[in-house]
Amino acid sequence: MATIRKKRNKWQVVIRRKNHPTISKMFFSKHDASTWARESELQIAKGLYHDLDEAHRTKLKELLERYVREVSPKKKCYDSEKYKYAKLMRMKIANYSLAKLTPTKIAKFRDALSLDVGPATVNKYLSHIQVAINHARREWGLYLPINPCEGIKRMKEPEQSMTRISDLEYNLLRNNARRSKLKCLYGLITFAWETGARRGECLKLKRSDVNFKRGTALLRDTKNGADRTIGLSTEALSILNNLPVAPDGRYFPTNADQFKFYWKQLKRWTGVDKTFHTIRAEFATRRFEDGWDITMVARQGGWVEYKALKRYVRISAEHLAEKLNSNVVNIK
Repeated sequence: MATIRKKRNKWQVVIRRKNHPTISKMFFSKHDASTWARESELQIAKGLYHDLDEAHRTKLKELLERYVREVSPKKKCYDSEKYKYAKLMRMKIANYSLAKLTPTKIAKFRDALSLDVGPATVNKYLSHIQVAINHARREWGLYLPINPCEGIKRMKEPEQSMTRISDLEYNLLRNNARRSKLKCLYGLITFAWETGARRGECLKLKRSDVNFKRGTALLRDTKNGADRTIGLSTEALSILNNLPVAPDGRYFPTNADQFKFYWKQLKRWTGVDKTFHTIRAEFATRRFEDGWDITMVARQGGWVEYKALKRYVRISAEHLAEKLNSNVVNIK
């Protein structure tokens, strides 16, 4: 039963129903209070009532802050995700309450953002908002009729760049890494080049994970959530055999932020404007060029889906032509 009473200059509605939480709301007029009370009681009786008060009280920024505080630390990509959410929280869109965050506002945000950053970055920000809201609806009991990001058309991203690292560029990076204050940088670059391991996998590698007799290394807690054993080349084994081991047992005792600083420095020294991750793509491409089949490349690199592996391979049309012509038999 709804109770309507005047409280100062407003009218307060309180609805108490068995097996339903008490709800209340303030209005400036008794007519509006009575209308809301009547409609709400009808919805409660039909099991259709949903309280949007929390969505009105909560700004997107507050939801993102909670997500970064409670959810992101459990992810392997915590450092990069925290950085991206921090940038998102400084944008105008973050000041809207969740109830007022409509698909139209999201679409306008997408269009405005596309004037400053590329399509891939725009799509990532949209995904970050969508993921956080979905989590809040599913895990935190937040009621929203829809996720405003659902159905919003994403920006068309250009096809994967064919950027590769040449032998000259690799040697420039590796040789200049010898003068870096990050003493393990030379070995880290070489190990990644020889194995195709991700940066995070390299940084966690310990002496106890390497079997020199079998020529293998156990990569723990990889991006896919499982451990993975990889093969090691003679060069990779030599690098590990000659690297000092840190007190915690690691071969490459650094963290993501420190590594990024010294990698940027190395790029300035060499003029080689490539990401460290490009080394992993180059590894996959060269192994296919060497004749490895897709199962072998995926097993070594830890690609679970072949679709994901496809994005890394950068085999040129010229190489395909060379392969075709190498099998041509002259008939006289």
